[in-house]
Amino acid sequence: MLVIYSLIIIFAFLAFSILMLNNYKNTQIRNTEIGLFQTANIVADTYKGNLEDIIFARIMVKSYGKQANSRILVVNSNKEVLIDNYNSYIGKTINNKEVKSSLEGKSKSGLYTIDDKEILQLSVPIILNDGIDNRIIGAVLISSSLEPLNQDIEELKGNILKVAISALGISLVLTIIAANNMTKPLRGLSYGVKRVSLGDLGYEVKSKTKGEIGMLIQSFNNMSSRLSKIEKNRKTFINSISHELKTPITSMKVLIESLSIGENDIEIYKEYLVDIYGEVDRMEGLVNYLMNSIRLEDIILNIKREDLGAILEDTVKLIEPYAGKNGVKIILNNMNNIMIKCDKDRVKEAFFNIIDNAIKYRDKGKKNNYVLITLEKLKDKTLITIEDNGLGIDEENLPNIFKGGFRVLDGNIGQDFNIEGYGIGLAIVKNIIDKHGWKISVESSLNEGSLFTITIPL
Repeated sequence: MLVIYSLIIIFAFLAFSILMLNNYKNTQIRNTEIGLFQTANIVADTYKGNLEDIIFARIMVKSYGKQANSRILVVNSNKEVLIDNYNSYIGKTINNKEVKSSLEGKSKSGLYTIDDKEILQLSVPIILNDGIDNRIIGAVLISSSLEPLNQDIEELKGNILKVAISALGISLVLTIIAANNMTKPLRGLSYGVKRVSLGDLGYEVKSKTKGEIGMLIQSFNNMSSRLSKIEKNRKTFINSISHELKTPITSMKVLIESLSIGENDIEIYKEYLVDIYGEVDRMEGLVNYLMNSIRLEDIILNIKREDLGAILEDTVKLIEPYAGKNGVKIILNNMNNIMIKCDKDRVKEAFFNIIDNAIKYRDKGKKNNYVLITLEKLKDKTLITIEDNGLGIDEENLPNIFKGGFRVLDGNIGQDFNIEGYGIGLAIVKNIIDKHGWKISVESSLNEGSLFTITIPL
């Protein structure tokens, strides 16, 4: 690419140089022509003023010829040379087109090439006024070599060529430096992509480049960092699940081996089978957790216009028996008829998970446990608040509650509770809310409860 750009620059410069030199040559020839016409007219006037003194006229013509660095001939009406500043054509007849044109009363000029040298030749008529009429008595013919002009142009060509080569060399060096500076971050980015593709997740491209390339590198670094975190979480996740699965499998193996040794009465078989069933149930929970984790990023919405209050009421009806069994009262407040576009089933799932957590993490030390659900429509948004007076969450763990695998009791050390779950519920809630373009926030304090707020823009 650099070679192509260089060739384009060279050809453009050559074309410009040729055009400039041609214009310069044409201008100089035109100026020379004007000067020679002036000299020719002066010679014609000098000849007319000294018709009786031909010797003086010849002296003057030689002087003019020397000044103009040209050959000057004066011919009569019969095309016979009367004066030649070099004296070699005197008495000879000149019959070229310039002389013919001048004897007809018209000045004329022409360019000729003689022995590979350019000659500018022109003539003017000698007109004599005898008091009655103008009469052409001859012509002045001037020939001037353009060799000095051509030598100047050749010298100018050489200088232009030197300048062009120098400029081209400098431009190539600067172009190479600029191209290297421009492509260096791209080469670093390309190397980073290669490292990541080979499995070096988290590799960071070091660059201080700004602009669009800098933003691209920053995006790559962010992506690499996120991939590294995802990979670490994946490994941790697999290790945790492997450990969790290994425990019930080992327990069932031991129980089955115990049953296979000796003869046991029916009560022992029943007891062991109940234990085995419990371990199978535990494994089923783990499998469900895995399924939920996998589908967390694959949620596809079926958007329709729905009654938000009706969705909340349906959700409460579904979970109310579970709440009553655990001594938690669910209160619905201000269930207005608010229509919004959403995926009814997904939204119901999000509400169910939040309420389920509120029931699950109730404070057993309190006499009255409740979950208060409020629906409120404002000018530019709709608010859904779900408030409970359960265990609550300490402030330092609030940023983690929507991350998969985080459990409230894991963060609140010192709470002696045994609650089933794997910390995926609120991660699913956040995913559903984000896919709808809504926002969710939480306020909580230990032993006081939590307040979840879902904001739906109108």
